[in-house]
Amino acid sequence: MKKQRKLLAKHYHRRSCVARQQLKEFEKGVIPFERLNRRAKKLLEKRIKAGYEFPAKLFARQASQ
Repeated sequence: MKKQRKLLAKHYHRRSCVARQQLKEFEKGVIPFERLNRRAKKLLEKRIKAGYEFPAKLFARQASQ
């Protein structure tokens, strides 16, 4: 059972790291919102509820395209 728990923790941690990396890329404007995975979207939703503000450069780049 302990081995299973370690594997699940490792898997969860890896997916969380990928989600955080996707959010960093989203803030830089590299990837659009549609390409975020489900965990990244949930993290973004939690950040917005906590008072997160989008970078101004994110919307300036999208408006010019």
